Amino acid sequence: MQFEDLIADKNVALVGPARYMMNSGLGKKIDEDDVVIRLNRGVELIKEYSRDIGERTDVLYSCLIEKPANAGKLNINLFDDLGIKMICAPPHSDFKGISHHTQYHELVDLHKIKRISEEIPIRIVEHDFHTDLALEVSCKPNTGFLAIYDLLRFNPKKLSIYGFSFYLDGFIAGCKEGIEGEQGLTEEQFALKCFNSKRHNQKNMWSYCKKTLLNNERVKLDSFLYKILNLKEFSKEEFSTSIK
Repeated sequence: MQFEDLIADKNVALVGPARYMMNSGLGKKIDEDDVVIRLNRGVELIKEYSRDIGERTDVLYSCLIEKPANAGKLNINLFDDLGIKMICAPPHSDFKGISHHTQYHELVDLHKIKRISEEIPIRIVEHDFHTDLALEVSCKPNTGFLAIYDLLRFNPKKLSIYGFSFYLDGFIAGCKEGIEGEQGLTEEQFALKCFNSKRHNQKNMWSYCKKTLLNNERVKLDSFLYKILNLKEFSKEEFSTSIK
């Protein structure tokens, strides 16, 4: 199956792990779309938060790095149970997001990926597209940001985006389970680290989304994300006073 066959002319829901999705009650609405796409460890949250984030997963965007901070443990049984039709991975790139080859990150377990790919097709996002996007935002795109603009290339009828906050409010609880053992941080502390990341510059990606998504007729933003992209400035202070 070609990725374009999954996406073109379809109503697509892209679901991120922003904390504001908790108690949102958006799950049923998400599952009504033709294609539901999740990010990294988002599939682990379905059982507990299906009312808020839905139950379906057709495509998973994953960095495939098996660490709590990244993709978590890749569980082929879970992927099969969810009926995932394809996995999309970012290409290996440097600190600035510049990529010279369409190949897996050096930390990916290639033997395990080979086994998974025998059951579920895996595509790597083309390195030149990844590099062009990195140059647009002057930083390394994170997986969710990359997913937005990769999907738009394949001409969905509508791309509905849920659960993106650029770490202004952190993660759904449990999204980074195990991070304390890996980095000695609580999930809240890790979210703050992500917010302040120099590698994945959240302000730069927010600015680019603000410029390219707000008036895009093919894009539908959840109400919370719409407010975030309409903030006058990107800061936790502005977020707290205007939205939270």
